[in-house]
Amino acid sequence: MLVTSAAGEGEASSSVAGIREIARHLLDERLDELTAKAVARVHADEPAYGRSMVSQDDLSRYMRRTLALALIRILGDPIPEELGTATSEVGRLRAEQGLALSALLHSYRIDLRILWEAVIGEARARGHASDEEFLDQCLLLWEAVEANTAEVVDAYRHAREDSARHADVLRSRAFAKLVQDGDSDPAAVRECAQRLELSPEAAYLVVVSDVTTLSHETLVSTSARLKARGLRSHVDWVGEQVVGIVAIGRRRPEDIVPLVEPLGQHPCGAAVAEDLRSVPRGVRLADAVVRAVREPGVHLLTSYWAAALVGANHELAKALAHEVLDPLLQLPEHERAAVFETLEAFTAGSGSVSEIASLTRRHRNTVRNRLQVVERTTGLLLTRPKDIATLTLAMEWRRGPHGPRACS
Repeated sequence: MLVTSAAGEGEASSSVAGIREIARHLLDERLDELTAKAVARVHADEPAYGRSMVSQDDLSRYMRRTLALALIRILGDPIPEELGTATSEVGRLRAEQGLALSALLHSYRIDLRILWEAVIGEARARGHASDEEFLDQCLLLWEAVEANTAEVVDAYRHAREDSARHADVLRSRAFAKLVQDGDSDPAAVRECAQRLELSPEAAYLVVVSDVTTLSHETLVSTSARLKARGLRSHVDWVGEQVVGIVAIGRRRPEDIVPLVEPLGQHPCGAAVAEDLRSVPRGVRLADAVVRAVREPGVHLLTSYWAAALVGANHELAKALAHEVLDPLLQLPEHERAAVFETLEAFTAGSGSVSEIASLTRRHRNTVRNRLQVVERTTGLLLTRPKDIATLTLAMEWRRGPHGPRACS
């Protein structure tokens, strides 16, 4: 058994020596020939190279280096310094040149075929063609090309990831510049339109949240949802805010709001920008809504005009609210609660006695009596539009995020 094993090891060793002898011959005597064949085969079998930025000299140079590297791997020799980075260089370069990974992998399958044909041809000439042990050792050829391929793919993917990260940084910078200076800097609008592939003339729904704890996954999933519906958009952090813009197209703004609801884990404001240059104004309008509401969700400005006006100037709104509501706060506790119940329904709805009675489940005479108390106590007439507007703004402040919760 020991003798047989030693003989088997000797035959395997001889076979390895045989394929390595062939590899040495190919490396020293036929490398230029193999390179020319590989380049011609790539051009014939992989049309992507003809459409790419890869030049003939470029392809020949890297084909020669990777073929040489594969042969050296078969030999088991130390890899020379000048070839040590051959695969990482070509992987990164082809990614930067925009060549598809599938085309790059195809070129390495061509490498394998060219080397296989050359090795088998030399084996026949040397009498190894029927040697099963020699054919088994041809696995070294496959392993060598596979090692090359794995390194190339790794470098290609890293280059693509680096490129994507760099592009993301540039997009984020362009978007931040638009949000900050778009209404006064045409160059910022042009750069953002180019980087984000957005139309400068299109109208946009602008969404703003002051909560930066929204996860990156939420931003990505929201963008993916919009893209799946054919809507161009961009959502990003800008300073202490999350800002998103969505091209409206032929849709109504209120139809887009449900699609960005994942951003509404906290209060969000939304407003329409007439074009890309108007996005900063849209951000300011949407931000006014954010500062005026308490409830989570995406709140469209057109439904919150009064609240946004109140939120835009807290000091003025507070002064108005105290001027109008303080007399009502002096009423006895039970009467005060009843009056504010009616006022909430009056300012939130159409103001009709029937609607208020239905909302509060009170008799219409009770509603009328309470409204008369409001008029008598505040001096406002609830049939006068100006007075109604004043009372509505005061109530918006009361129910908003800065209003006194104790008065509810």
